[in-house]
Parts: sequence; C-alpha cells; structure tokens
Amino acid sequence: MDGNSIRYSLRQLRYFVVTAETLSFTAAAKRLHISQPSISTSLADLEESFGVQLFIRHHASGLSLTQPGRDLLGHARNLLQNAEELQLTAKEIDGGMSGSISLGCMVSLAPPLMPGIISRFVRDYPAVTFRTTEAHQDTLLSGLRDGSLDIALTYSLDIADGIAFTPLLSLPPYVILPKTHRLARARKVSLADLLPEPYVMLDLPHSREYFSALFDAVGSRPTAAFRSSQPEVVRGMVANGLGYSILNFPLKSTRTVDGEDFVIKHFKESVNATTLGIALSGAVKPREVVKRFSAFCETYIRRLHIG
Repeated sequence: MDGNSIRYSLRQLRYFVVTAETLSFTAAAKRLHISQPSISTSLADLEESFGVQLFIRHHASGLSLTQPGRDLLGHARNLLQNAEELQLTAKEIDGGMSGSISLGCMVSLAPPLMPGIISRFVRDYPAVTFRTTEAHQDTLLSGLRDGSLDIALTYSLDIADGIAFTPLLSLPPYVILPKTHRLARARKVSLADLLPEPYVMLDLPHSREYFSALFDAVGSRPTAAFRSSQPEVVRGMVANGLGYSILNFPLKSTRTVDGEDFVIKHFKESVNATTLGIALSGAVKPREVVKRFSAFCETYIRRLHIG
C-alpha cells in the first residue's frame, strides 16, 4: 500500500479508543492530559479521513458510538497493540523488556494473588508497568474480547468461546465458620449440616451459582441470609457470627481486618473443585511482554502451596 494513502495517525487512533471507552470528550481529555478541543478536532479529522461518522454527539448526555464506530474500535485497538509491540521488539533487540500490561483478576483472587505476582515480575523486569482491573468473571471475559485487557487471572467458570484458558491449579471449596460456631470443632463438615445455618453468600456472578450448586447433592440449595461482592466483607460477617460461607482460594490468615477470627473446615463429601488459570483472548496474538508475563504467572501459580 502506498504510504501516502494513509491519512490518519496512531495518535488519532489513541484518541478514538480512549473517547470510545469514556464516551465523553471531557473525560477522554482528562485521561490523555490534553485539551478537549484538541480531541474533538482530531476525531473530526479522523472521521473525515475514514469517511464515516464514529460518534453521535449528544448535547446533554455525552457521546455514543455509531455502528461504524463500534465496528472499527476493535481494529483500532489491535493496530495500537501492534504498534506498541513493534516498538517493544526494537527495544528488546537491545536486551531489555518493557511495556504496559493490562491485567485483569477475579475480584476474590486479587488480594491474595495479584500483588505477589506483580511484585516478583517487576523485580525481574523493572521497565514493565501494569494497569490492573479487579472484577467479576463477566467483566474480565468482556475485557479480553474487546481488547481492553491483555490477560486475566481467573477461574474456569463459564469460559466462553473465543477465550483461551490455561488451567493451572485445582481449588476445592471449603467452609468458613465463626470460631464459636457449634461446628467449629468438627474435623469436617457435611453439606447437610450447613443447610439450617444462615448463609453468607459471596455475591459474584458465576461464583454464587457454583457455590450454591454444591448443595444439589443433598437436594436443596441454601438461602442467603447476608451477601456481599467483597470477599473481605464476607469473611468479616462470618467472623462476627452472622453465619457460614464457602470459599475456595486458600487463605494464610483466619483473622479479619476488624480483628475477629474464623475457622476453616473441609467438606465430608467429595465436592466439585474449580480451577484457577490464565485467560487470554483467542482472537488476539499476545505481545511478547504479555507472553513473558503469562509464562511467569504459570510458574508462580503452579508453585503455590495449597493445603
């Protein structure tokens, strides 16, 4: 292709992607640290170059993407990633590894898993930076599909088509109970023992269904007396005597942030474990820095001491 026929710049594509993510010239300008008129003018020029309208401008309620804008957004993200990979490859020829990784992590996994992985990786590759997102499964998978996430650390819960998932570690569920609970001294706890007790639900998409389905073996699912989307809140409610809950990532401490304690018990029954692993988009070739980080995560997670 004749280079003179290309009438847009990578900067304009970057403005387009950020504006599409924020649906606001003002918010995009703030994120990009430039003036709002500069973005507006640049995007108007980009629309003229493409010959299509990318945004519908609403006087009182910001912007919305047109259908051509939605169709081009993924291509723009891929082109920006390819341009970044080209620059990183040039740097790596000189022996270094740098770049930015957009990392997603299941919200219940993030506190015990993500800080350790990042800190150890940047110790080896100090020029690499991270943009992190802690979210539930649907948001993570959506981010991988639309290119806003490079990689996600999550469970094998309802992995959709188009997502490449590498299973790494089997994590069986367990019960947490107040330390004064009548079952706290039992060696193991049965599902039937828990049914009459108040249930504190970890209220995340897919997770709540997975934990509740464990009780199908005894014919009835529990009704949540309390619920929270924050694992630390769930642990705090249990430690403060409000009921039991079910989790599956191993904990190194049974004390909550408010100084209360809970106990961990395994099930008498054989229960279905879920699997911790690495998720990537099946439609996007990962950049070299992402491949390096993915391999690092695989080694780190497989070496976790579970028990």
